[in-house]
Amino acid sequence: MTFKKAVEDTPHLSGRFQVGLQALRTEDKPHIVAENTRKLTGSIDVDTALQKIEPAANRWDFGIAYQHDNRKAEVIYWTELHTASDSQVKVVIKKALWLRGWLKAGGKKLAAFENDIVWVSSGATTFQLSGPERKQMAQAGLQHVGSRLRIRKNR
Repeated sequence: MTFKKAVEDTPHLSGRFQVGLQALRTEDKPHIVAENTRKLTGSIDVDTALQKIEPAANRWDFGIAYQHDNRKAEVIYWTELHTASDSQVKVVIKKALWLRGWLKAGGKKLAAFENDIVWVSSGATTFQLSGPERKQMAQAGLQHVGSRLRIRKNR
């Protein structure tokens, strides 16, 4: 199954698939750097798509699919572009936990893909992770990648 087909078959995401990085806001696109931009197969704005059904949730931002040269199936980079300050660490962890829960429930077809859950700093990175926060991030499968998500041709 392709990323596009999985998006179209997922409740509340039908019609939300965008080619390349078109689902991202203009100001967010420079934070995503792909070694081969032609391999960016699509994206979805999860936050906007699910806002009506989960208005109070800490929703995740985007899903970005990439076809690596050394993979048969696309890989999804679940990407949160968010302020990287001490006060926001717990918020992003909550968002990652929400994403994990959503993938187990409504997003099952998308959960079948190899994926990374990444936090990209939308501004300066000014946090110092405490031991418990590091552990919570690890348990949520959350990686902070700095101000750019760099997607290589091979994974």
